Amino acid sequence: MNKKRYKRKIKKQLIFNCISIIVICVFGIYYLVRLIHFKIENDKEINYSNILATQIVERIDKYDIDNKLTLTNNIYRFINDADNNYVRFMGYTWRIIRINEDKSITMITDDSIISLAYGNIEDFTTSQINNWLNVNKNEDNTGIFYNTIKDNEDYLTYNKTCLDTFNDIETIGCYEATNNYKISLLSVKDYALAGGDNSFLNNGSYFWTSNDNDNNQFWYISSDGKTGVANTDTEYGIRPVITLKSGLKVLGGVGTSDDPYIIEKHEVKTLKDTYVGEYIILNDSLWRIVSKGNRTIKVVSEDYIKDAEGKIYEENYSDINNLSNLDDKTSILYYLNHTYYDNFKEKNLLIKGPYYNGEYDRNGNYNYTSTYKSKVNAYVGLLSIAEPFIYDVGNTFTISRNIDNELSIFVINKDKMLFEDVISTKMSVRPAVYVNYDANVISGTGTYLDPYKVGSDIDETKEEK
Repeated sequence: MNKKRYKRKIKKQLIFNCISIIVICVFGIYYLVRLIHFKIENDKEINYSNILATQIVERIDKYDIDNKLTLTNNIYRFINDADNNYVRFMGYTWRIIRINEDKSITMITDDSIISLAYGNIEDFTTSQINNWLNVNKNEDNTGIFYNTIKDNEDYLTYNKTCLDTFNDIETIGCYEATNNYKISLLSVKDYALAGGDNSFLNNGSYFWTSNDNDNNQFWYISSDGKTGVANTDTEYGIRPVITLKSGLKVLGGVGTSDDPYIIEKHEVKTLKDTYVGEYIILNDSLWRIVSKGNRTIKVVSEDYIKDAEGKIYEENYSDINNLSNLDDKTSILYYLNHTYYDNFKEKNLLIKGPYYNGEYDRNGNYNYTSTYKSKVNAYVGLLSIAEPFIYDVGNTFTISRNIDNELSIFVINKDKMLFEDVISTKMSVRPAVYVNYDANVISGTGTYLDPYKVGSDIDETKEEK
């Protein structure tokens, strides 16, 4: 046979073989995905236990090909890139860390709720972070996060909060702990046992843990999932940790991100029934619920104010000072309560409410409660640095003032970090409003992709005290 023809034949055969292998692999992957899909669909028909802790184990024992749930000393832990440990509870998305020996379930919010500094303290128990998470009977304006979930406090039991001090990550443990709080932070031990930077707990952001070292620095998790220590004046993310009581029943879901476990009945007829953290549509845009008051819910826009052409509106805080003066025509608050308010589509639902504009001493004890010492009542305002979700959107003003300089204001910069800037700087505007909670909810489930849609059948506006 001619050598050239022979080579062409061999080449064609090789090409045919490669194409065949690729086709076989494609069909193999396709049918494997279909097999997993049908297993999951059939899985929904299986009569699992209705107890959450038991059902989690049953599901994984049956179908988890790469087991991401380990059992050690009667404690089940989710590890590595587990993606079937999602729970929707009280408006937040949580990730299950472990099923404890008594079948209680410890879990952490999927995202940071706020960023705070520890402050000049000895350990977690005396910190500003703990005051923000839990009620401190000796101080006002504490328990900000607790107030967002207190309606279902009966679901919770006390956390084991690890307070160990260590300088070497290899010596971590949980030998010193407190059970005095229902809300705490992740321990370095739990982070390491989950797989550290290779685990589901690495969410690509900086956040604090509950442990410190001998130099009164606290351990944190970085955006690349590494552990490190930082001074107590550093503001990092707060991811609350709670523990669900044993015996709670599953009412829905399979634990995935798009179908998380549901453990509570949540019938929503009016805005009064909604949870902090859920989403609603107002003024043709998306808003998130920040807090609930006597007759209102407080919501903040998930986007900047835009003009009729869709261009982001930018303005400075004021030409005069950082005081929240509604009569100052150069102030952003004047614009919000006149031009913006006048064009708000559901204006009849809005209620005047307090916007806390107290001074924050960033060079002192980092006490966020000082921001609650003064307020301005308005229809439209801005969030303070102490409120949930203030860091969700960057390049925008807060209403919190600098204690040392009346010509500066605290802002959330483009990197979503707290920053002091001059009041003349132009920034995007992220408004907040109080909405009458008697307004009817006509559709939606309150999630980011399916927010509540609100009826506009409230005829009178009043003032929230």
